[in-house]
Amino acid sequence: MKTTTNIKTLKDLGEAGIIRLIQGRVSQKLPSYVIKGIGDDSAVLETSGDRVLLVTTDTLIEGIHFTDQTLSPEALGWKAIAVNISDIAAMGGTPRTAFLSIGLKAESKASFLESFMVGFNALAEKTGIVLAGGDTVECPSHVLVTITLLGDCLPGSVVYRSGARVGDDVWVTGPLGNAAGGLFVLRNKQAGASLGYEFLVRAHQKPIPRLDMGKALGESGLAHAMIDISDGISKDLGHICEQSGVGAVLQEASIPMSSELIELAGARQKALQWALHGGEDYELLFTASTADKEKVESLTAKLSGRPAVKVGTVIPGNGIFLAQKKAKVPLEGGGYLHFCK
Repeated sequence: MKTTTNIKTLKDLGEAGIIRLIQGRVSQKLPSYVIKGIGDDSAVLETSGDRVLLVTTDTLIEGIHFTDQTLSPEALGWKAIAVNISDIAAMGGTPRTAFLSIGLKAESKASFLESFMVGFNALAEKTGIVLAGGDTVECPSHVLVTITLLGDCLPGSVVYRSGARVGDDVWVTGPLGNAAGGLFVLRNKQAGASLGYEFLVRAHQKPIPRLDMGKALGESGLAHAMIDISDGISKDLGHICEQSGVGAVLQEASIPMSSELIELAGARQKALQWALHGGEDYELLFTASTADKEKVESLTAKLSGRPAVKVGTVIPGNGIFLAQKKAKVPLEGGGYLHFCK
């Protein structure tokens, strides 16, 4: 096991190692008002009222999370708040108040910021979020956007990553891989959004967080553990398993994918790689008791017009496996790894 004394760079440590280092350098004894700290989609804080406070923050950096080829300023504004809303949704909460910090080049046009705010406000107003503050700074080399979002929830309705139980069904709220397919279209103009892939491009640029679904699953008590799919199901299910002390098996044939994605990929197997590892779908991934299968299907169908899809099972032990027609193979987490390039 590596220690920080023989590691020279953050690349050696890796994103997960950096988080562990930070966590190991702060007090492990949390004050009583911190119900949940590092390790979930949002921190959960006690308040003097009858609801708990949810706090999440995310950063988007030009050249890492987006380029001007993949996101227009308006789409960037939308997506920047969407990824935070999705975190609140994954906890079963309701978003309330946002704080925006943005770094911009001095030579950037004012129209960039105007368009950014159009996209930001469109989704903020749609979801009842108020922008209450933040910071603006000059950033000479790239655009940087950080949003902190506050939400709330009834204490008994919060859904953590740590509640998965052996025997639970594993569910997703919608098709996977569309955002990765849209990113492929944007990066490969010859594929062309004009060829009928606008749906995939929209999934990447303007994802719709599953806010009503997350809240309903939390209030119903049906979801034992939940997370939003930002890094791909292979990696995000791993977070649930790690926090819950369990393993899981995904059924390859059950992974939901759109016909547009399969058409773009040219083969189901290539589309499957996008679905498993692509990320940025911002669907919800959750576990629930097998006995509640019909209730889960009824609730989710009522909210979205189609039921959530059962894709696997929680098992004893650790690790994630992919059940194929003739074999069950270990599934390694995919998705983008910061500090590893």
